[in-house]
Amino acid sequence: MTALLLSFGLLLTGCAQNAPAASQSSKAPQSAEQNSTQAQGLVASDTWAKAAESGMSAAFGTLHNSADFPLELRKVSNAQGDEIQLHEMTGSGQNMSMKQLEGDLVIAPGADAVLAPGGNHLMFMDLKKPLVAAQTTTLALEFSDGSSTDVDFAIRNFDGAKENYDEHAGH
Repeated sequence: MTALLLSFGLLLTGCAQNAPAASQSSKAPQSAEQNSTQAQGLVASDTWAKAAESGMSAAFGTLHNSADFPLELRKVSNAQGDEIQLHEMTGSGQNMSMKQLEGDLVIAPGADAVLAPGGNHLMFMDLKKPLVAAQTTTLALEFSDGSSTDVDFAIRNFDGAKENYDEHAGH
């Protein structure tokens, strides 16, 4: 009888020890999910930059948020050390103007941020090296959580929007 009670006691002790392990393992997927970075949630497509010898230029494409939390694009940089700003278009018709985005570019879960001529874009303020057509430039996109990812932008000639970036040199 003593052996039976001792066995029962060990069985209960074993179950009690397993209980916390089971609850910890059920938390593991949540922790892994919470550790996903904003950079890991970014899917960039159709990325390209306007060829330019010097001065200003711009980069475009679609930035998709595949995560279940907002992406907050805070900064864009490149290996050349160019100043690259996030720009937005405001106003309408003849009263449209571009300006530096105040704060982060926020992309909601499942949504796209479309960067396009005449719309929001990444603005090279003073090129240190030419952006040569048929080459590629790599931009580092940095997010509010400190994560970053490199995105390639094909460089191509573009005359379509007839924009004149030099008007905005005072940024």
